[in-house]
Formats: sequence, structure tokens, C-alpha cells
Amino acid sequence: MNCLNEANTQREEEELAIRLAALEVKRQELTSDLFHVHLTIRSLQSRDAEIKNARAPISCLPSDVLGIIFDESRRALSPWAGIRRPLPIEVQLSHVCRKWRQVALSTPSLWNTLRIPILHRETAIRSYLDRCNQCPLSVQLGPQLSDRRIMDVIISELIPRIAQFRELILDIEDRQELYSLLYHLVNTAAPCLQRLKITSHDPARGQGSYPPIEIFKLGAPLLSDVRLSALPITLPEAAVSTLHFDPLSGPGIPLPRSHLLSIIAPVASSLTVLYLKGFVSGFHEEPGSAPVVLPALRELVVHGNAMIHGFNVFRNISAPSLQFFTLYSLKPQALSSIHKFMTRTSPGQFHGLRSLHYIECDMDDDLDIYLPHATSALTHLSVSLGSHTHLMRLLSNSDKQAALHRTTPLWPCLNTLTFHVASPWSQDRDDVESDEEDELPPAIALLLDVIQLRKTVGVELELLRLEGPHARAFHDELALALVKSQLHVNVEVLSPGTDSQLLSSADWAYSGLFYGSQYRTHLYRKMQSGPHGQHHLHWGSVPRGPGPPLSP
Repeated sequence: MNCLNEANTQREEEELAIRLAALEVKRQELTSDLFHVHLTIRSLQSRDAEIKNARAPISCLPSDVLGIIFDESRRALSPWAGIRRPLPIEVQLSHVCRKWRQVALSTPSLWNTLRIPILHRETAIRSYLDRCNQCPLSVQLGPQLSDRRIMDVIISELIPRIAQFRELILDIEDRQELYSLLYHLVNTAAPCLQRLKITSHDPARGQGSYPPIEIFKLGAPLLSDVRLSALPITLPEAAVSTLHFDPLSGPGIPLPRSHLLSIIAPVASSLTVLYLKGFVSGFHEEPGSAPVVLPALRELVVHGNAMIHGFNVFRNISAPSLQFFTLYSLKPQALSSIHKFMTRTSPGQFHGLRSLHYIECDMDDDLDIYLPHATSALTHLSVSLGSHTHLMRLLSNSDKQAALHRTTPLWPCLNTLTFHVASPWSQDRDDVESDEEDELPPAIALLLDVIQLRKTVGVELELLRLEGPHARAFHDELALALVKSQLHVNVEVLSPGTDSQLLSSADWAYSGLFYGSQYRTHLYRKMQSGPHGQHHLHWGSVPRGPGPPLSP
């Protein structure tokens, strides 16, 4: 009986094995069929999308026009969100559809901008260099280059193609890393380089002077726009037309006056725009020689930083053809010394001045009619609200005298007046008694006097421009006052600038500043976000030490 049961059990196991094997084969066949069905569906969906895309209006554009649109789209700057870096816009465009990828990959100019390591690491660097062919390159390096692999790629593959560089931004925090890179640029030629910016933001190692260094000894003949952060860098012989000196971050020390003049002097004949925004030493220093003459200089910007250590601008440079002069954040003593030079020492030098701008300057009451006499051709005057009183009273009083004596007014060509409204302008005046509510604020009352008197003396203002983050609130109350006073003047309200250091978003260096700022914020977010949202690393917590001394 037991033998019979065992035989039946064995036979049943064999039958089950056969059935299971058959079902496994069928499952594999169904799985294979399902895979082919999925593949067919995806293929049909892709073809359907391709047909629909072909009917889209943008698909009717020629590939070269589409390439131009792609190129222009890279100008859009959007703030980064989260802790992940966004893909570069050209990479995103190449992932939309087959045609867009073909157009993107066949447009070399779309791949000619490298921001290392902000958006591109070693693999991307090689891909971009392959795709851009011989297209002129725009390169931004920094703010951190401590990764040895990236530095190896830069030195071995990027620097050898420096002949293609059209624009170079070195925005590097660690000055050791900056100078190690600059040494690779000493005995090189940059025949296509037009724009150069070199800056360092190293608060930990920023103490002590920077050694002078000469770059591009083999020439950079097309170099025309240079931005330096108070670094003693000797430029190659070139027709440089724009030169900026920006401040270094951290305590540091100012750029020696002799180094500043040694950078300016070789390009003096071609310089048309000069921005002095960085710290320059010169306290108790006499020039020792005649000022450097800048015969072609048209625009000069002087920031209070440049004069805080006693540097005297017009004892060191002469600008006989100056047309646009901006004074930014100057203290009364520094501003007084400039006014004294303009009105007494060399008044004839400023007869061709067309625009004079006082931005956030602390104006003293030492202004007199010699300033309008020295700048008689002025057409545009700018002043910050809150520091405007002395200048506006000078203008209104001189116009009153001209109207009284029927003489030619001072600043007879003045047709544009700009007010910078940086501080909040409150329209709510709850602290004013009810019988004083109709009384105009002093700033608006003075401005209305100027508008009326300009009209009286026959040199009516053509444009009143309001700038700054609170310009709109000021405009609203001014517009009401103009209506009540039955005065008319063309008023223009401009959006506030995004950079307090006089850098417009239309400036070529603005994109580098934007990406550098976004990348630093990105690093900060990564450092502050650890597992489970815990803070495990703080900005600047990694000790870096003073570093070895720099040698030329």
C-alpha cells in the first residue's frame, strides 16, 4: 500500500513539473510579447510626437534661425532654487526633441561658454571644447578650483586653447589658486582676447600685499576691457579703452598708488572709461611727478573707497576731455577736495563736462557758484534724495538771481535732472497735524521750485528721472504735487539697479557676477543641509591657514 502511494506521489510531482515548465515557457513568451508591445507603443508615440512637433509653428523655422534663438536664450538669468545646480540652458535645449538636439549640437556658438566649476566639470569641459570647434570662447573660472582633476583639465586642455579666448573671468576666492593659474598666463599669447576680469575674494588669506605679475607677455592686441580687483597686474601692450578697479573683499590692504599708475600709464592714450572703485593708498603721498594724462578719457567714476586712504584723484590723473563724471559714496572731505580742484585749481579742465552724478555722497554746504561756472556745458545732473538740498538750493538761488537781473542762468544747457531714491519714501504722514496735511514735503517743495525757476529763466527741464528701489513712491506724491502746482515736466521712473557697485545687467561682466553669486549661495545651502536636515558644516569652517608666501 505504501509503495502504491509513493508511486502516485512521484507521478503527480512529474506532472506538476511538466505543467510548471510549460507555464514558465508561456510566461516568457508573454513577457517577450509584452516587451515588444511596449517597444512598439513607445515607437508609435515617438513617431506621433514627431509628426505633431513637425506641425508646430516653431518647427517651420530654418535651423539657422532656431540656432540664433537658442543662442539668445542663454542671456536669460534665473535664480537657482534648491540645493541642486541647474543644467545649462544649452543642455536643456538639446534634450527637448530630436531636431532641437541636432540644431543644438550643430551650433558651435552654443557651446562656447564655460563656467568652471559653476556649471561645468571635467567631462563637460571636454564635450564643450569638442562641440564649439574653433569658435571664440568665453571662460569663467572659480570661485573654487581646489579639485585637482579640474585643475589638471584646465591646464592640459583649456589653457592650450587660450588663442580662442574672447572673454576671461577669473573670480577665485583662494589667492594661491588665483596666482598659480596666473603663472600659466605669463608666457602666453591671447590674440582674440577682448575682455578680461580678475578678482579675488579671499577673506582668510587676504592679508598682505599681492605680488606684481605680468600676464600675456606674448601679446593680447585686441584687449579692450579690463576689470581688476585692486591687483598689481601688468597688462600687455593693447588699446585698452575700459579699465575698472574693484575693491577686494575682506580687510586686505589697498593697492599702492604706484602700482595703480603703472597699470594706467601704458594704456593712457586709448583709455576712454575709468572706474576707480577699489581701495588705493596715497595718504600723505605727493605725486612726485606730473599726473598721468588721459587724453581720450570720456567717463570717470570715483568711489569713496578709492579716496578713503588719502588718494587724490586729480593730482595723479588728468582728463582734459572728460564728459561723464560720477562720484559714488564720497565723504564730505573727499568731495570737497574734488570740488576745490574743479572750481579753483583747474576749472578750465571741466568746461566740456556733460553729465555730473552724485550718488549717495555726503554733500557739505561749501558749494558755491564756481561749480556751475566750471561746468557750464552740463546737460545732466544727478543727485541722491537726502543729499540733494545744498545742490538744489544752489541751482534755485542762482536761477532767482538770473530771473531778477535778467542775466543768463548758470548751467544754461541743463535739461535732465535725476533723483536717486534709495531710502524708503513714506506717503503716510500720520504725525502731521490736520491743518498741515496740505503742506508739501521739503524735498518735493524744493524740487518744484527748481522746475518753476528753470522755466522762468527760459531753460526748462526736458526730463526728470527718478531711480532707485523707492522711486515709485516718490513719483506718486510728486505727480500729485505737480498737478496741484499746475506744473508740467516729463517724468521717467527707472527700475532699481541690481548691483550697488554701478554694474548694469547689460554689462558683459554682470553674468559672471550673477553666476558667481548663485554658486556661492548653492555651496552655502549644501554646507548647511546635512542628513535629516541637520546642520553639519558651516561656511568657512574648513581651516585653510595663512598659506605660503607668494613669489613673483
